Amino acid sequence: MPSQRTLAFLWLALAGACPAAAQSGATPAGGRKGPEAAIGGQAPAFRVRANLVLVPVVVRDRQGHAVGDLRKEDFEILDAGKRQIVSQFSVETSGGRVGAPVPGSVAPAAPGGKIPSALALPRRFVAYLFDDVHLTFGDMVFVRDGVERHLRALEPADRAAILTTSGRTMLDFTDDRAKLREALGKLKPNPISRSLASECPDVSHFVGTVVFDHEETTGAQALEALTLETMDCLHLDALMKPDARRIAQAAVRRAVAAGEYETRVASMALRQVVRRMGALPGQRTVIVLSPGFLMPDNAPQAILDVADLATRLRVVVSALDARGLYTGIPDVSARGVGNAWVTQVKQDLNRLGATAESGVLDELAESTGGSFVHNTNDIDGGLKRIASPPEYLYVLGFSPHDLEPDGRFHRLKVLLRRNEKLTAQARRGYYASKELADPTEAAKRELEDAVFAPEDIRDPAVQVHTEFSKPGAAKAELAVLTHLDLERIRLEKFEGRNASDLTVVSCLFDHNGNFVTGKQELVKLRLRDETLASRLGSGLTVKTSFETPPGTYAVRVAVRDAQGLLLSAESVVAEIP
Repeated sequence: MPSQRTLAFLWLALAGACPAAAQSGATPAGGRKGPEAAIGGQAPAFRVRANLVLVPVVVRDRQGHAVGDLRKEDFEILDAGKRQIVSQFSVETSGGRVGAPVPGSVAPAAPGGKIPSALALPRRFVAYLFDDVHLTFGDMVFVRDGVERHLRALEPADRAAILTTSGRTMLDFTDDRAKLREALGKLKPNPISRSLASECPDVSHFVGTVVFDHEETTGAQALEALTLETMDCLHLDALMKPDARRIAQAAVRRAVAAGEYETRVASMALRQVVRRMGALPGQRTVIVLSPGFLMPDNAPQAILDVADLATRLRVVVSALDARGLYTGIPDVSARGVGNAWVTQVKQDLNRLGATAESGVLDELAESTGGSFVHNTNDIDGGLKRIASPPEYLYVLGFSPHDLEPDGRFHRLKVLLRRNEKLTAQARRGYYASKELADPTEAAKRELEDAVFAPEDIRDPAVQVHTEFSKPGAAKAELAVLTHLDLERIRLEKFEGRNASDLTVVSCLFDHNGNFVTGKQELVKLRLRDETLASRLGSGLTVKTSFETPPGTYAVRVAVRDAQGLLLSAESVVAEIP
């Protein structure tokens, strides 16, 4: 059983996709490495495909029911007010995807041979992400007890994970309800840069930001309230007000620095969870249990990048505001501040802060087709509502005209051409990522997206088969055979030979969908004309071997060429008795 620290490192490695955790080991099956078909070597010069922006849309009627009979021509997309051509269109239902059978597999009569195909993977995965970096003790108990009750409603084929933004408690996907309850019992608040004790003065990230960003107006009022609060809780007289002001200003600086750091930690953890979820089959839902957190004005892209990643990987992110029915009463009142004006100012600021912080959760849900539940103490009803993805989810894709990789924000608007009283929930915008200027980074991201895509991306140039052998009762070798059809692969003349560089990624997951291991190799084809002519009928097979105990595994293979003309990803299920 891996330790919690080992699981944390596993998640960090997987966050960079299977290639980041890759090991060497693939070889051309039935042949030798040579100058015409070599494995490894220097990375190729990648070329970039056309930029594609994906927009998930949930359409509801007047009764709030999801509508699933719309077509591509029923939608319009405006990018910064400019009408775009919808080049990609799909409708996803809540049925999910199950593991694909291995083509042509039969049960072996003796150890060795091909893999039995009568096997399906779990159909629904729910990750409960507790934002223990920002949760108070009371809020943690509130949502923890609700999740414990909600777990009882999960089906036997469902898998659940208990995760935290701090990384202190991490239980990967399992169907073991006892382990899930045990993980819930270990949860507690884990602020990174803040104290759990009441401070003097009590400054939140939002209040500190108001003081910094609005010095002449609201910020001046907020600083005056913090100064008076400091005088009261430290029992200072009027002559020491300048000292109280300096103490309040120092507390503001600490609150802003701590808040920005904890926001980065929470958003990074969320990104890792979304990346992890993208590798799983079927329905994938992340439920964020958080009071929300403030995104600084200079870093709104971080949360939209997470939404963009979730969109590409077809992961639905929903959120529940852990504060329940919010009152906005400041904690400072419990210390007996006698100044009613101070109490009123802090209460108003807390109310504004709650709206700003919950806006992050609302943005995530809105952008990925999820739901956001807030301002209610009905946690059971809220979890029931957000635990499943929408019944119908449209995914629209378009390639922006003359998109510059300048990092600028592009506001989106989705319009419906049908006359019925329908409403569309869609992402509000995206950033033109600066990474698009680097073809290598863009190609890497495209390959990672293929590895973690929920559906197969089948290209007739690639076929995947599996075999296994058992040298012992507790040890097996699983061979993943990736066959490349040379008649269908685009080859270019290079120094008199027929050349192409292909990256082959093979990942192994256990029966719960948890990552086991992965390997990545570069296949460099430099075929003479006579060699190509003789190999057109048979093609080339790349063999990737894994030493693993007997059991049930899902194998995911993705292939991309350097030109960006070939992109394939396929999942097969392997059962080694």
